[in-house]
Amino acid sequence: MDKVQNILKAVVRIGIGLFFIESAVLKLLSLDQFELYIYSFNLLNFTWSTLAARAIIASEILLGILLIIKVKYKIAWWLTQLMLIGFSLLLVYVILFRNDSNCHCMGDLVEIKPTWSLVKNLVAIALLFCVRDEEDYQFRGKTLALVGAFIAAIVPPFVLFPIDNVYNFFAKSDNMDYNETAFNALMADSTMQDVHLEGDNYVVGVVSVGCQFCRVSCLKVSEMVDNNHLDTNRILFFVWGGDSAMVREFQTETKTEAFRYVPINPVSAVRVVNGQFPTYLFIQNGEVESTADLRHLTEKKLSDHLH
Repeated sequence: MDKVQNILKAVVRIGIGLFFIESAVLKLLSLDQFELYIYSFNLLNFTWSTLAARAIIASEILLGILLIIKVKYKIAWWLTQLMLIGFSLLLVYVILFRNDSNCHCMGDLVEIKPTWSLVKNLVAIALLFCVRDEEDYQFRGKTLALVGAFIAAIVPPFVLFPIDNVYNFFAKSDNMDYNETAFNALMADSTMQDVHLEGDNYVVGVVSVGCQFCRVSCLKVSEMVDNNHLDTNRILFFVWGGDSAMVREFQTETKTEAFRYVPINPVSAVRVVNGQFPTYLFIQNGEVESTADLRHLTEKKLSDHLH
């Protein structure tokens, strides 16, 4: 009987550990969306939101590994419970005061409604009590295993997927990624006669309806504008690809219904930004003064330009 009980406890413990690691990996695979979800609560600026997202992922990986290998087990057990309780309280807030269709607990690849995610957490909390009295494994190399667990937790979110500010520091370039001649030709076209970019600062995003990174960037802009109370009239999206229904769907998914969308033909779009989508043009009195891609599109850059 004791042998069966021990096997069941091992299954529960390892299962919870693997579930934490799986949750972390799925968040990592849709990290941009997870960062934006944290940012959408308007508690942290975008940089701190990206740090918080990675800290959560690293914590899940670390706790999952420690539960499986039973190193520093008591500490790992308590921290896992506290994390699950904290997430559950957040989910209660989301259920009561927000209308989120996905809580991003399993990233964007596996969508889970906040209610079901809360149930999942409560089940995990209950199961953890079944393995509360487990003791550490005694084996040689425990210290090495602990160090390895920390490395395995930190490297994926912080090194393989670096924070934008760190990425920008190493990938910094003074070259502007746009074709000035093609841009001027586009603005001189008769179809653009109602688009006026003189006399003030504007930001123009050149995006494609079918581009996943364009969707992420537009959602990023929407959240930054909302959190910093920026003027939506000074942000335009030059969009190509898809019919009007697809564009409306794109706007809904990226929460950019309040922004002006200007359809342009694919050839002009490719020429203007040298085929790199999304590209954001920061315009001052009709002249492009700088550009940004998804990674270089920072909260400070957008806010400073439009304030």
